[in-house]
Amino acid sequence: MYHLEGKGIYTILLAIIAVLTLSLAVLIIFLFISYNPNQQQAANISPGASISERIVPDEEMLEFKLFGGEEKLFALKSEQENPNSLVMVSVTIKCDAGERRRREKDITTRVNTYISEMEEAVGDYFAAMTLTEAKELETRYKARDDLLDTFNEILNANKQEKEKVVYRVTLQMFPQ
Repeated sequence: MYHLEGKGIYTILLAIIAVLTLSLAVLIIFLFISYNPNQQQAANISPGASISERIVPDEEMLEFKLFGGEEKLFALKSEQENPNSLVMVSVTIKCDAGERRRREKDITTRVNTYISEMEEAVGDYFAAMTLTEAKELETRYKARDDLLDTFNEILNANKQEKEKVVYRVTLQMFPQ
């Protein structure tokens, strides 16, 4: 009788070990299927966090005027009641020259290198806008924010480490 009890205990222990092994196998398979390191990295990086930013005092800002400081006319997207509408635009940007303006030469060179792309981006932006949209006050604020992001993307296009270069966009719009 003692001999039968020993076999029962071993059978129960083997059953417990088998259940635990099966549970561990299912857990490992679940982790391999559901864990994606690329997805995890993407979740940790928000769009705004990928560009380094600092608080820049006015004396460390550089000012650049697009279009040679002159107002530029752009054709707006045609709409039925205003088929040939235009907008007159002047754009000024303020950039971070670094602490004590140590990066002034680098930023000036970078902005001058990409100024034609930034001017083209302004034209493309207004080509997608109608006169009705251009006359709205909110459009001016949205245009400033959109162009600020666009300019920073252009200036960071060939950079490994992204940084906020353009901190302010001053936009004068005169829809006609």
